[in-house]
Amino acid sequence: MEKEHYQVVAYIALRNKDGSLMVNVPLYVKVSEVNKNGMTDAQESVMHRISEIMIKRNEKQLSEYFASLKEKSCK
Repeated sequence: MEKEHYQVVAYIALRNKDGSLMVNVPLYVKVSEVNKNGMTDAQESVMHRISEIMIKRNEKQLSEYFASLKEKSCK
């Protein structure tokens, strides 16, 4: 039986009902044929694009979170 390979592509931040952050959960994608980086060239290209999108989204969420903290501390 062939060993299965998985690649982390992003982390999703779960939130409490009040909007505060709980924990980051990793997202994995199963990869079949592996190169030196553990995936096919096409999969690696997709992973880079997905990672770029998720990093931008995470940066936005963090900025909003810190802005809300700053706003709360000014009140």
